[in-house]
Amino acid sequence: MSVESNKSQEPTSTLKQVVEAYGRDRCNPELLTQFMYAFWAEAGQRIGKEYVVSEFPLKSQEIKERIKNGQMAIFVPAEVSRIDLGKMFPKMGGWVVQEENSVVDGVNNFGWLWIEDSVDSPNRNTTQRQLEKKFKKEKRQGQSLRSYIVGSQINKLLNDKYFDGGQIWSRLLGSCRGDGVLISGFGSRGDLSVHSFLYPEDRDEFVGGRSEEVVKP
Repeated sequence: MSVESNKSQEPTSTLKQVVEAYGRDRCNPELLTQFMYAFWAEAGQRIGKEYVVSEFPLKSQEIKERIKNGQMAIFVPAEVSRIDLGKMFPKMGGWVVQEENSVVDGVNNFGWLWIEDSVDSPNRNTTQRQLEKKFKKEKRQGQSLRSYIVGSQINKLLNDKYFDGGQIWSRLLGSCRGDGVLISGFGSRGDLSVHSFLYPEDRDEFVGGRSEEVVKP
């Protein structure tokens, strides 16, 4: 299927049905697995690739506890790259999903991950050091740009909103450009903006930080 095809811009009817079912029961591990399988089947079809999604390893009660804690589970295939994601979701545009870009991912988690289930970035008005200490204490890592993109596209399907629209930005400690960690945000049309101009000591009420954590059976 061509990336430029109009069909590639919209979820298939099968994915829509799975999204509706999962939306009615977000604590159901079987529906969660089905949803992520359908998501990657549809996204992979756009670029002619297939991805294997493993069964979610935890019970519904554990999912419920994480939801209360403001988290959601996503699946990130080990072999999917930011370049692939740029082709799957061409509305993002931008240099960070093009070949030979200068972003380095220091965090490369894959498989099932916990991330914040928040449209607007949490942990706002914090310095880089404060985020690092917080995530270390909570046994999480700063989110990578790859996981951020996947999470935002999933949130768009579930809640019809990308991460960090408007004036809100997320500090992504898991990815950097040169000496600076990334800050990122999505526009309402799905366009992705990424910068690295913040100093570690900078803080702002419009800049937060996101984390990720590998799901452990």
